[in-house]
Amino acid sequence: MIRPTVGIKTKASDDKNLKVGKSKIGGKPDLPKDFEWPRANGKPMLFCAQYNLAELIKFDKQDQLPKKGFFYIFLSLDEKWNEFNGVNQPFKFIFSENENIFRTEFPIDIEESQKFKTAEIQYFQFYTIPDDENYKLFKFDKKYDDFYFYFYQPTEEYIIEELYEDSNKMHQLLGYDRSIQSSVVYEFASKELGLYGAESSEYKKRWNEILELSKTFELLLQLDCDDSETDLSRFGGSGVYYFGLSKTDLENKKFDSIKMSFQMT
Repeated sequence: MIRPTVGIKTKASDDKNLKVGKSKIGGKPDLPKDFEWPRANGKPMLFCAQYNLAELIKFDKQDQLPKKGFFYIFLSLDEKWNEFNGVNQPFKFIFSENENIFRTEFPIDIEESQKFKTAEIQYFQFYTIPDDENYKLFKFDKKYDDFYFYFYQPTEEYIIEELYEDSNKMHQLLGYDRSIQSSVVYEFASKELGLYGAESSEYKKRWNEILELSKTFELLLQLDCDDSETDLSRFGGSGVYYFGLSKTDLENKKFDSIKMSFQMT
């Protein structure tokens, strides 16, 4: 079940030290000339990250992503609490094939506090196994006593210790979700069914429906707010954003129906 995954390292930097188009978190985005800045409730969204697919393609061992283009992430703030929360939060996950891009100034009505410092992104080869509550492990939990302690946990620790240089960072593309709570594919399915944030009784009643639908989703990207090389934690605390899509859309390299979820410790 081990799957190749695109690992991400971050390093605090500055826009003047990064070429236009470099993968990064924060700073000013590098966008096409005619790009319309995303807005929510009349306010500009916060630019969080850009990923240059040409930089990571050699680590996409299963050829799941386009060989060029960019992913961009823009997030909005909860108006009452002035923070990220993931609950029905407007967001924009954008795939653009346009490589004629320019370093773009922020909208004049965005607050200075809503701009993030720059962190350079570097990619590396990583591997993941399913989340310990993922449906793929149900049969093993039933068949073997203490499956988690004698097999799952040692395997997970070995992967982190041998291949991941900073296990505290939860950034990645593709592979299996490294969820803070239960496997995020259930949340993707819940969003599809309109059950995200619903009463637990309703969730339990429709669990089988959620479970079956969750099998059709894949993780695309994780963005970790709790990364000391960035300052996303100002609004996201210790949370991680998860972006996913249907297996069919991933196979067809279609990124216009992205599901988003947010988990915190």
